[in-house]
This record gives sequence, C-alpha cells and structure tokens, in this order.
Amino acid sequence: MSTCHCVLDCLGMTTPSSDPTQAPETLGPPLLEGVRVVELAEEVAAPFASKLFADAGAETIKIEPLTGDVARRTAPFAEPSPHRETSTTWLAYNTSKRSVALDLESNSGRRVLQQLISESDVFITDRTPRQLSRLDLSPEDLRERYPQLIIAAVTPFGLIGSAAEWPSTALTRAHASGSAAGVRRNLGANTGAPLMAGANVHEADGGTALALATWAALIARDRFGHGQIVDVASTDAMMNMDRVDISIAHNDGGPPARPPTKGGSAFGGRLECSDGHIIAVTPQGHQWAGLIKAMDDPEWAFDAEGKLIDRLELGEEAGDAIAEWALARTRDEVFRALQTNSAPAGPVMRPSEVMNSEQERFRGFFDLLDHPVAPSGRYPQFAAQWTGTSRSPRASAPLLGSSSADVTRSHLAPWSPAQARRAGVIG
Repeated sequence: MSTCHCVLDCLGMTTPSSDPTQAPETLGPPLLEGVRVVELAEEVAAPFASKLFADAGAETIKIEPLTGDVARRTAPFAEPSPHRETSTTWLAYNTSKRSVALDLESNSGRRVLQQLISESDVFITDRTPRQLSRLDLSPEDLRERYPQLIIAAVTPFGLIGSAAEWPSTALTRAHASGSAAGVRRNLGANTGAPLMAGANVHEADGGTALALATWAALIARDRFGHGQIVDVASTDAMMNMDRVDISIAHNDGGPPARPPTKGGSAFGGRLECSDGHIIAVTPQGHQWAGLIKAMDDPEWAFDAEGKLIDRLELGEEAGDAIAEWALARTRDEVFRALQTNSAPAGPVMRPSEVMNSEQERFRGFFDLLDHPVAPSGRYPQFAAQWTGTSRSPRASAPLLGSSSADVTRSHLAPWSPAQARRAGVIG
C-alpha cells in the first residue's frame, strides 16, 4: 500500500507569496497524491465519495460490471443520446477515475478484485454485508487480512442492524430519512401523496459523509498505524444534512398550508421580477423593516402614528404589494435594494449563470473537460481549495473498461489482457 504522506505532512509545501516583488514559491503535489482508492459501487452516493478523492489527487480505480455502472443508463443523456458514455449522471459523478470492467461472477474476476484491494489504501463500496460476503469481501475479513486498509461503505441503512439488507431506491431513502418532508413544506403541500425529493437531491449526502469519514480514517491511520471500517448509512447522512427541516416537521406537526399564489407572504418568499426570480427571507423584525425601506417606505406599511405595522398583521395585502413592487423591477435591482437595506435575499440562478459568474470564474471552480464521446463540458471542482498544494489534473469520466488491461495486467497470469478479455473476465 502507498503511504498517505500528504494528509498530515503538508508543512514542507509552500504557498504563493503575497509580496508582489517575490516570485511565487513552488507548490507541493495534490493533497491526496499517492493514495490509491478502489471503488466497487454504482449510481451516486459512493461514487460521489470516490470522485471527491479523485478530484483531490488520489488514484481512483472504479470497478464496473461488464455492462457498466447502472448510472451509465440513467437519463438525461448528452449527445449522442442515449449512449452508455453520455449519461449526465455518469459524467458528473465519475470524473478523474479509471474504469476496470470485471466479471465478478467468475472466480478469476473476484481474484483480480481482491488483489487490487490488497494494494490499495481505501476500498469504497455501496454493497450490503451479504453482497460483500458473496464476493469474499466481508469487511471484518478484509480488516483482518489487510490491517492498514480502510474499508469505507455507504449503504442505505448501514452495515449493521435489522434493516442492513433492506432493498431501497432514492425515493424510499429520501422518505425513510424524513428528508422529503422538507420538499412538501417548501411547496406548501399539506395534503396528497408524498413527493419525490428530486432525482438525486439527497443521494450525495451519503457520499459527502463517507468522504469526510474516510479522510479522517486516513489521518487516523497515519497517527495510529492501522486502518478501520467506516460505516455510513445514507439515511443517517440525510437526516444529519436536513436536520432543520426534520426538526420543524417533528415539532409543528407537518408542513404549513400552501402560500398565496401571487407573491408568497408578508415574509417575502419567492418573488417574480421582470427578468427572473429572487428569494427574499424576512422573518425577523429588522429584516422586515429593511424590505419596507427598500420599497421606499410605502404608506400601507405604517399605521396612523407612523409606526411600522407587523408583517403578520398585514398578511396577503403585504404579499401582493411586495409582488407588484418586485415585478416592476429587474432581478438585480431588487437584489441590490434588499441587500443594501439588510433584508436577506438572493437571485434564483440558472446553472449557466452560475457557471459564467464572475465569482466562479475567479475561483476556477469549473473545469472544461473533453470527452471522447460526449460533448466537452464544464465540471465542478472539489468545493475547497488548499494553500501549498497544486490542483490535481482532471479528466472526464472514463470509457467503460478503458483501464482494464493496464490496471489488471499483473494480476491476470497466466493470461494476457487479450486472453482475459476473450474469456470474459475483463471488459
């Protein structure tokens, strides 16, 4: 196994000098250079965790079935559509990885996978305990065989407990965690069937939690000399991320009634402007006062003595007036007026606007990556920057099996990669 020298030992790395008369100092290697990750996972949660490692410089080997990750067949697709290399879900969650297609139904395929894991620092998976045991990859057995290995699992309900083997989907996980309740509340829906919480809106929560916990385990390995099992339940991660919504639902008995359709409420809410939308949030008195000041102190907001009327007393009347005021102005005009007067607000941005924003261009957050099949596109970087380290070179999501021969060559004896491919062991 390689040594995670870069997790703790960053003291020798230098940062650019703030003195313009001095040349920038040389940056150190990417933060996780030298770390090897093997991923046996599909769709979103675990692949997102290993994508974060890849974006931070780790060599990340993705093990796929010969037919490819299920995400490759998930719509929508870029051109050409549909195609196993152009699913936007696949492209988004698998940048900078190497794809190895293995037949894990065969003894030879399982043997190759076990050898790859034995040479790695981290094994990331989304398989349940029963599924792992069938592959001779029981977490406890792996821990005994490879004491320095970090076995990192994100499964719907965790590796232990009566629900550990329960089947689930993104929809059932969202509702099992209580996270989808926030969607109903935000839409003002207090009746009817439960709603889906977006395509994969909560799925990356589990991947984020797994990446953080695994990174901590790498630090612990450097300190204490041994690996460990990292066990993340997606539903737990969702509850952790969405605890405010869940707390509100628990304490107030559920979502409120649907807000008025013309302008939200006296709190502001979603406001339509002449060229888009903005979100204004003014639940506190000073924020309400700021909104009214931004509107040039309209008479309807004050009583006969000139005192500002509480927003709750005005109700829909205020909501309609706020909506009319916003609609007569551009999104930027409303945003600037509210921000200037300490009324929290933010424009509702389209993805293209975010990508082209001055702030994100300055941070270099989006990388333009070429792909041999899909059109070139801009992909988000790791959502953090470190001083003293260089950014890891990034690549688009790999073609199915594009690294099978290179990665497995030394583990296929007596076969050559070509023979193993003809035998159906690798793809």
